[in-house]
Amino acid sequence: MCGGRWKHTPVSRLFKRLTGAFSCEEVFRMIVRPAAPTDSTPVLHVYERVVHAMRTSPYDAHWDMEFHPTAGDLSAAIEAGDLFIAVDDSEDASGAVLGAFVLDTSQDPQYDQVPWLIAEPADRTACIHLLAVDPDARGRRIGAVLVNAAIRTACARRMRSIRLDVIAHNQPAVDLYASCGFTDHGVFTLDYGGGLMLPAHLMELALDNPAPNADRALLAPASLASCELCPRRCRADRTAGATGVCGAGPTLRLARAALHLWEEPPISGEKGSGTIFFSGCPLKCIYCQNHEISTGNFGIDVPEPRLAEIMLELQDLGALNINLVTATHFAHLLPGALKAARARGLHIPIVYNTSGYERTEAVRELDGIVDIWLTDFKYADASLGRELSHVPDYPEQATRALACMATQVAARGGVVYNEDGIMQQGIIVRHLVLPGHADDSCRVLDLIWNAAGDVPISVMNQYTPNERMRTDGGAMARAVTDEEYKMVLDHADDLGFSTVFWQEGGAVSESFTPAFDTTGVLKAADGPIQPRS
Repeated sequence: MCGGRWKHTPVSRLFKRLTGAFSCEEVFRMIVRPAAPTDSTPVLHVYERVVHAMRTSPYDAHWDMEFHPTAGDLSAAIEAGDLFIAVDDSEDASGAVLGAFVLDTSQDPQYDQVPWLIAEPADRTACIHLLAVDPDARGRRIGAVLVNAAIRTACARRMRSIRLDVIAHNQPAVDLYASCGFTDHGVFTLDYGGGLMLPAHLMELALDNPAPNADRALLAPASLASCELCPRRCRADRTAGATGVCGAGPTLRLARAALHLWEEPPISGEKGSGTIFFSGCPLKCIYCQNHEISTGNFGIDVPEPRLAEIMLELQDLGALNINLVTATHFAHLLPGALKAARARGLHIPIVYNTSGYERTEAVRELDGIVDIWLTDFKYADASLGRELSHVPDYPEQATRALACMATQVAARGGVVYNEDGIMQQGIIVRHLVLPGHADDSCRVLDLIWNAAGDVPISVMNQYTPNERMRTDGGAMARAVTDEEYKMVLDHADDLGFSTVFWQEGGAVSESFTPAFDTTGVLKAADGPIQPRS
C-alpha cells in the first residue's frame, strides 16, 4: 500500500481540543512490567480491593486473601519473576498499580480432562492466573492490555500455548479472552480448594512457536516443493514450475525497485524509502490499487542474486531503508539475500511491508532479518475478508501475526528512531478505512490494541474505487466520507493510541501509486527490458 499527505498523532484529539470537547485528563499511559519486591504492598492492596469488590459482584471468582491469593502467594510469584503489573505511566501520575497477572507453567491436574489444541510438556505451556484490574481503574481496557502482555511474555519465553480457567458465570472475562484469540473448550468442574467444586471455562491460545531446535524450516528453499509460506498453505510444488494462489512460481519476480516518498514519515523521511515491489500476492483484494502486480502478476523474472544487488543500489541512491513490499511468497529468499547484501556493505534497516496475512511461523523465522514491520490490518469481520479479499480467515491470521511482530519489537527494546526521526526498528500497523465499513474499522483498532498494545498505527483514507468497484455500485463505489474517517480516528483516540499517522484531504484525488514499469529491476547493462504481463 502506498500513502501520502501524512500528518501525525491523532487528528481527532486535535479536533476535540479545538472544539473544547476534549480534556487532557482523559488520556493516560501505562506500562506493563515484572513486579519488583518493592511493589509487594501496592500489589497486595490491588488484590484486596478486587476481592472486596467481588463480594457484591455477579462475577465473584471466590478469591479469598486468607486462602488464595495470599500475601505469600503474591510474594512468591514476584520472587519467581512471574507476577506482572500494569502501572500508570502518565506524566502527572504517581506510578499507581492498575492491575496484575501471574504467568507461569503451573496448572491444575484437572486440566488433563480437556482435549487441548496443543499437547506439549508443562514446561512449554504457560498458564495465566489471578488476572485482576483495580476496581477504580476499570473502563480503560486495562484487562485487554494485561492479556496482551501475557501473550507477548509467553511468546518471549518460547511457550507453545497459554491455558487458563474462568469461573463459569464470569461472562465478561470469557468474552475478554475470546476477543484476544483464546479458544473456549467448554465448561468443566474444577476443585478450587477447600472442597469448593465449581464449573469453569477452560480456554487456550495456541502460539505456534517453533520447536526449540527449529532453524528456519519454513523459509528453507526445499519448502517450495509443497509451499506453505502463507496461511493459505496451498502446497503448490513451485520447484516443479507450479504457481501458488499468490501467482508465484519457482523464480523471483519483481515489478519495480526505486525510492518512494509517500510512506509514513518515519519510513520515507525526505530522502525516500528504497522500495522493492514483488509480483503476486496471497490476497486477492478486489479494490487493490496495486492490482497490476498483485493479481495481474506484472513484472519480470530475475535471478535470485539480483535481489541483494538491488538493495545495495537503492542504498547508493540514498534510501533510508530497504522496503520489501508484499514479499510473503518470496520470504524464503530473504535470509540469503540479506546475508549477501550485508557482506557487501548494506547497513540500512529492512522494512517488511505486508498485507498482514502472514503465518506466525514465518514471522518468527524472519526475526533478526526484519527490522521494521510495516503491516496492514484490513478487517475485523472474517466475512469481509472473504468478500473483498477472497481469504477465509484474515482476522485470525492477522491477529496472531501482529502479536508475534509486536513481541519481537518489544524483545529488542521497542521502537527506535534516529536523530532525524527515521525509524530504525519497530512496527507501524496500517489500516485503510473502507466506505460503508467504519464500524469494522473501529473493531480492527480494537483487535490491534488487544494484540499489540499501544503501537504506532496509520489510519488511511486514500481508498479510491477502481473500475470494478464503480461498476458494481454500492458503498464501495464511492470514497470514504469525512464523517466515517473521523469516526475511526476518534476511536483510535478513545482506545489510547499515542502515535497515529493520518492523511489530510486530497489523499484520494491524487495518485500515490508508483508506475509499475520495472524501474530498477534490471541493470542498465542488461539491455532493453521486456516485461511479461
